[in-house]
Amino acid sequence: MAPPLQHPTGPGGAPAPLGPVVLRFTALPEHVRTARLVATSLSRRAGLDTTDVEGVRLAVGEACGRAVQRSESAGTAELVQMVLTAAEGVLVVEVVDGAGDDGVESEEVAMLLMEGLADEVSVSAGPGGPGGTTRLTWGLPADAAS
Repeated sequence: MAPPLQHPTGPGGAPAPLGPVVLRFTALPEHVRTARLVATSLSRRAGLDTTDVEGVRLAVGEACGRAVQRSESAGTAELVQMVLTAAEGVLVVEVVDGAGDDGVESEEVAMLLMEGLADEVSVSAGPGGPGGTTRLTWGLPADAAS
């Protein structure tokens, strides 16, 4: 088994921030896999254990899938954007679409899944209007810098 990845340290031994990592992609379902891979990689580097990394992967898949579905439903050509940062003891993933309020009703299941996987989930207005930004957060382990 490979040794765990070490979180880089900054001045004074404090954990150095990871990111921001920004991924922009066309709102197509096949690009959600790439977003999950990027999120998985960063969450491992941030020091999350295997169970939490899997939770990040699944929640990011739901958030990006939701953004793709909203964009397809609204008929927008806007790119979906995912921004990941790991700093100050928190991993934050923001997924932004340009769809606005398109009235997609199947979001309820995705929201429930994300709420069960992430420490915190919030949905706010995005560039296209209501519901366009999904923010997921996870607390990082205290020993991630060791």
